[in-house]
Amino acid sequence: MRRLRNLLTILAIIAVLDAGFSSYCRNNCAFWNHAYPSTDHRIRSEAYHHGLAPNLEIEEAWGMRRYTYVTNSLGFKDSAPRTVSPRSNKRRMLFLGDSFTEGKGFPFEQTFVGLIAQEMERRGVEVLNGGVDSYAPAIYLRKARYLIEDAGFKFNTVVVFLDVSDIYDQAMRYGYDDRGELIIEAAEEPSPPIAAYRYLRDHSAVFRMVSLAFDHLVFFGRYAKRRIEIAISEDKAPWKVTPLEIWVDAVTDLKYAAWTHDDRRWQSYGERGRRRAKAEMDKLAELLKRHGTRMILAVYPWPDQLFHDPGSPRHRGFWRRWAEARAIPFVDLFPAFTEGDPNQTLESLFIHNDFHWNAEGHRRVADVFMASQDRFVPF
Repeated sequence: MRRLRNLLTILAIIAVLDAGFSSYCRNNCAFWNHAYPSTDHRIRSEAYHHGLAPNLEIEEAWGMRRYTYVTNSLGFKDSAPRTVSPRSNKRRMLFLGDSFTEGKGFPFEQTFVGLIAQEMERRGVEVLNGGVDSYAPAIYLRKARYLIEDAGFKFNTVVVFLDVSDIYDQAMRYGYDDRGELIIEAAEEPSPPIAAYRYLRDHSAVFRMVSLAFDHLVFFGRYAKRRIEIAISEDKAPWKVTPLEIWVDAVTDLKYAAWTHDDRRWQSYGERGRRRAKAEMDKLAELLKRHGTRMILAVYPWPDQLFHDPGSPRHRGFWRRWAEARAIPFVDLFPAFTEGDPNQTLESLFIHNDFHWNAEGHRRVADVFMASQDRFVPF
């Protein structure tokens, strides 16, 4: 009985110390938020499905990367919180795209949109970044329509960075109701077990450390599993598998991008997704034309295209023809990534163990885009 009382006393002391230390660290310790940064800035939108909360300056996480994330009054990623008025005495260029355009892993200034913004400012053009993770043509249309027709914004140019994964998203992620309207689901509440886990993780230093340790074990377990699978498929010892081979294996043959060269995936969802994407892009082109706004279309490859489909006629070729038929300027970023050795390109232009661009990749995109502007009729 005495041992039990001593044990309970010790546990009570630990609990009190844990609660006090956790309470202090939540507001005063950088490492606390580094572990699990908040995602509250990613919000649901009744107008266009989802977006970002306005006028925030927070820390964002992307994998192991931590960086400053800022939004303006429109909920657009920006260099500083600021109010963006519907009308401006400057010409305006709006970028629409998904996580590549949003610039996962980097503050605004280091993304290709941020780099273009710096150059365009010298030309008297204000650049706004409306790109957000997991966007697709259905959302490009609705966000542009909301901004122009509902909020009263005027844009001289709208640039759409059409991602390979947009086709998968149009087929598999986004649905339509009987009237053909995009379905915007209600905000999903976490299940009781998930809610309890998050509460303990965010209010207990002990539980937070255990959670971090478990996350790292899971990561290294998956890494080891992938190494073994490659070794078996290549008929060689696991220790002879290189980190680059593991990286390539992790970012290719993905359902989001492999539809351009995988016939089974093309038939399963690629053809349907592209058909839906075209219908939304047609409406977007008509909307912008009606409001006197110039449209530019840009396409670019994922690692899947670097290694397996550099020509990408189902994506690159299709959208080139679509743009030409509508006299829409077309920016082809494929050559900037697919010419040369794909292994070297992956290592030099992409975040390590990721399929998103690194800082040099963003610089490459910005350079190609700005060079293309010199060929287009000035706006």
